[in-house]
Amino acid sequence: MSHKTRVAIHDFVEDHKERILHFLEELVNCNSFTYNKRGVDAVGEKVAREMPSCFLHERIPNPSTGDQHIFTHVQPGKQPIILASHLDTLCPEDSVFRCLTVQEDKLIGPGVNDMKGGDVTLVWALKALETCCDISNFSIVCIFNGDEEIGSPTSSSFFTGMKDKARAAFVFECGGPNGTVVTTRRGLRRQRLHITGQANHFGNLKGAKVSAVQELAAKISAVEALNRPDKTVVLNVGRVEGGLASNIVAERATMDFEVRFWEELEDEKTLNIIQEVALVPTVPGCDMKLELLSYRPPMKATPASMNLFKKIVSLGSELGQDIKEEKRGGVSDACWLSCVGVPTIDGLGPLGDKECTPEEYIITETLFQRIELAANLLLALEETEKGCRRAN
Repeated sequence: MSHKTRVAIHDFVEDHKERILHFLEELVNCNSFTYNKRGVDAVGEKVAREMPSCFLHERIPNPSTGDQHIFTHVQPGKQPIILASHLDTLCPEDSVFRCLTVQEDKLIGPGVNDMKGGDVTLVWALKALETCCDISNFSIVCIFNGDEEIGSPTSSSFFTGMKDKARAAFVFECGGPNGTVVTTRRGLRRQRLHITGQANHFGNLKGAKVSAVQELAAKISAVEALNRPDKTVVLNVGRVEGGLASNIVAERATMDFEVRFWEELEDEKTLNIIQEVALVPTVPGCDMKLELLSYRPPMKATPASMNLFKKIVSLGSELGQDIKEEKRGGVSDACWLSCVGVPTIDGLGPLGDKECTPEEYIITETLFQRIELAANLLLALEETEKGCRRAN
């Protein structure tokens, strides 16, 4: 990579900081809670308007959540690099946390870290490349989905469909506040336990009390007890519901919980235990049924993905950025790409923290740094590809 091109990318980012921040503000100030389809679609339209014009745009309608947007700039016979980001957030429409604000060296706002900062990083890295060098031979596919926060139920096939079709993948979830990118992620299984008892007026109860809520209480403790001290498998009961009134024996109750794991085998073992624990009543007469709500496999580091990580670390060092490795407990669409064998690195977005809280933030300067890093990374990979083609 020529020093001249690297300087040009740096100067481009410096010269466009105000526009970059304005674009981020546009995205953050537009609520895109996953089930706010209108808002998610509005964010997708803003992204589409800002993407470089050399990319072909396909909008894939989705009736219940936000539409998916695919941008392609591919060359025949050349496997593309996948760039992935999502448009939806976990910030409800009625939240008082609505707008982007500046607080010292931070930008605070709903979804700024997860992951509208990543959306901006991806788009502006490509804009920098389009302006500063010839990208006519680049082969890139960008995927912006609108249902990532609920497990990508309608969009996961875009990622798994890249099996044997992509050279590498980069996901623009936030970087960790200490300067990390993500090489490994836990897998996730979300389930709902349905419990059925026998409704009865408590004051007139003559037979056995078959309470779904009583059974629920036992199941909460049983599932939480499966947490492992070494954190290889962790579980959380996050939502419960049941009963009608204090004078009625509860006929129905539900419990939503999740399991996070580093290895599929450990998930299988835990699932077998859950089925034993969850489907055997402690209250005689109660019936239980398990429902799978969502699933993501773990993202695993491979020799190929670690080579990408080393390249990022080296490039970051040249740019004055100290890049560290993170093994993250949360899930993302990187899990889908990794599980079908695409070498994948996540966490290419700006550095931040506290997502899903009113303190969600990114560190302002890292937005510009990560744009510069991503642009230089794509350019370096293209030059490596050219070198390999010449050698052959």
